[in-house]
Amino acid sequence: MANAPKAPVPRGRRIPLSQFWLDWRISFFMIGVCVLVLGAALVALTSRPRVVPSVAGSSPAVHRERAQFYEGLGRIEDAIREYEAAIRQSPADPTLHRALALLCDSEGRFAEAIAAYERFLQLEAASPEASAIRARIAELGQRR
Repeated sequence: MANAPKAPVPRGRRIPLSQFWLDWRISFFMIGVCVLVLGAALVALTSRPRVVPSVAGSSPAVHRERAQFYEGLGRIEDAIREYEAAIRQSPADPTLHRALALLCDSEGRFAEAIAAYERFLQLEAASPEASAIRARIAELGQRR
């Protein structure tokens, strides 16, 4: 009797493959897995930063949009380069000089900020912000 085969050990409830989807626990588990996978895919697709396409012969408005985009991503060097490219194409636009000045001011590039603020004041001397900008230039001049 020692060589007699042992009876198989029962391993829980066995479900025939034809009735697999009938068990509610398995169905809820599979639905949960699907929701998790689809949710992870949705997050991955929506949180990916979009790449700004390179546009040949772009206008100052395109450079300004790129600069704002890069500034939002925290890529300050790229944003400054884009503002400078926009200024090269449209040097008489005071809003570009003001945006560059504010960005340089916030990043601690005081010499560049002062130059951009002064150029803004040359172009837009009657601006309602002129007195505040002059005060900011004086303040930045003391920091240098």
